[in-house]
Amino acid sequence: MSSLFAFRSFRTRLLVFLLALLLPVLLGIYVFVNRENNAYTDDTIDSYLQLGADVFDFTREEHKNTLLTITSTMTRDWGFRNAFGTGDPFTIIDAADNILMRSLGAADMMLIASMEGEVIIDTRMQGFEKLEGEWRALMDAAAASSDGIGDAIITVQGIPYQITVIPLFLPTPVAWIFGGFPLENRFAATVKQSIVSDVSIVEFTQDALAQALPEVHVIASTLSEANQQLLRAQLQQAGTTSTGTQRIALSDGEYGTLLRPLYGQPGDSLQIVAVIQKSYNENMENLEAFQSVLLQFYLAVIAISLIAVILLARSVTRPILNLARRVRRIEAGDYGQAVAVTSQDEIGQLAGSINTMAAGLAEKEKVRDLLGKVVSHEIAEELLSKTIALGGEERVVTVLFADIKGFTSLCENLAPEAVLTLLNRYLSEITEVIERHHGVVDKYTGDSVMALFGAPLSRPGDASNAIATALAIQSTMASLNAANLAQGMLAIEAGIGIHTGLVVAGNLGSKNRLNYTVIGDSVNLSARLEGLTRRYHVPNIVSEATRLEAPGFVYRELDLVRVAGKKEPVRIFEVLGREGEVSAQVLQEAAAFAQMLAYYRAQDWQAAMREVEALLAAQPEGAREHSVYGVYAARIAALRDEPLPPDWDAVHTFDKK
Repeated sequence: MSSLFAFRSFRTRLLVFLLALLLPVLLGIYVFVNRENNAYTDDTIDSYLQLGADVFDFTREEHKNTLLTITSTMTRDWGFRNAFGTGDPFTIIDAADNILMRSLGAADMMLIASMEGEVIIDTRMQGFEKLEGEWRALMDAAAASSDGIGDAIITVQGIPYQITVIPLFLPTPVAWIFGGFPLENRFAATVKQSIVSDVSIVEFTQDALAQALPEVHVIASTLSEANQQLLRAQLQQAGTTSTGTQRIALSDGEYGTLLRPLYGQPGDSLQIVAVIQKSYNENMENLEAFQSVLLQFYLAVIAISLIAVILLARSVTRPILNLARRVRRIEAGDYGQAVAVTSQDEIGQLAGSINTMAAGLAEKEKVRDLLGKVVSHEIAEELLSKTIALGGEERVVTVLFADIKGFTSLCENLAPEAVLTLLNRYLSEITEVIERHHGVVDKYTGDSVMALFGAPLSRPGDASNAIATALAIQSTMASLNAANLAQGMLAIEAGIGIHTGLVVAGNLGSKNRLNYTVIGDSVNLSARLEGLTRRYHVPNIVSEATRLEAPGFVYRELDLVRVAGKKEPVRIFEVLGREGEVSAQVLQEAAAFAQMLAYYRAQDWQAAMREVEALLAAQPEGAREHSVYGVYAARIAALRDEPLPPDWDAVHTFDKK
């Protein structure tokens, strides 16, 4: 059912639903009819084969009766009796051949033996003088029978013969007359004319001690030579134990195959079987024709059903499609062009609800758009997605403050319109950088921007995003100043302060007017660090807490300070760039500064001054006074001439913001 609803179109789902109901029914009928037809075909082939086997037995029985008549005639034939009375084998053979010729093929061989089994004549010249084995067993069986007649299948020179034996009376029994006809191609062809099925006589020979498959030899067959080879190969695998119909594949298709034992039992060293076969092709052609008609009927039923469903679906889906197009326009932000309500049914009620919904969404979109211009997108979503209430929650947030250095003095010589243009350009660029690095602008205060990383949504690597933002702002300021100078405007410089710590984030204000923001000591510290960028003449200052949360960047320790309003000292750093992207010269300069700072904290003023003077000497002319090195040069000069208390900890305290 879930796959049914995966289709987006209601019309398609209706069609699929119809097909899901109709196809299994039609398929079930098709399978049932096909199965019954196949069963009928199998039953028909089975009946053909059983009938063929019965006709084969009947034909063989008729030949046996004809053979018995011929051999019986010999015992009454005056010429044969006289020939036998001569005792001359050649005379007897001539008389026997004459009778065989008069039998018109009903008999093919004749053997006469004495009552003791001594061979008198053998028209097949088999070369034995005394009857043994199967011949002797047949003679003994006839002697033991009530009528003195016996019959059996005996192989004569590799060909199975139907043999009949009767005694010769002159007037007492003086000899045994064996007459026979071969079970070969002519006999198989005679049977095929009666049953319209193929007939084969097959011989199986197997060594009783061997484990190999039996040897199979086709003695007679109405099949082609190629099909005889296929039949031999498959019978060699299947054996003769099966009593039912088998399917055997020949070159022109599958044949139903029935085995009728003639001589021996399965497992004997010699076994002869009759193989009756009927091709499935004729029945399969009829079945395929019926299947084709049935399939055409099914296709017609499906086509008519689909047309009916399409017409029905169109009457239902047309108004729904109009509503769907209206909803898509609403999704794209087009809340006008209300849907015409033309009916009072469920679809008409739905159209009215959609019109009401569009009006409500239009009003809400106005509020969202206005709110998005006042606060950041993330904060707007936070306010619109939750129940608005006073209060907040504690969470760890990285706070970034960015401010234009000396903005007040810059404004003194500019017209208000120019100041506004410069400030808007600056704030637009800074805001784009912050949002690109997953930050949220909390507020603008004049030329100052406060950004949050971790509220209202927290992400992995919030502190790293804040550091990356600071570096991007510095890069943006360079391109922004180039554009300002090209337009005759002033170049500006931004100071950035970053700290990571615990804050309270939530809605602040009154019940009638709220502002989502963060408050806490960490916010104040971030603002103080931004203010220190002017004291140390660096573009950014980062607290140690942020540095620990943002690996992958190169930092330079600036100082250990106590900012205004705080008692605990804070270790501050300047971020120089990403690891692997900072030049060797900058790294060397940072290492020299770290060495100077170590001398400074150890009160080795001479070594510290030597290091800082070397750093100052490498600075461009005019930039020495406005660098962190100048700050330390002045500080060292003042401290080395003053007595310091024993507990001096190298913490520099700022009493003003």
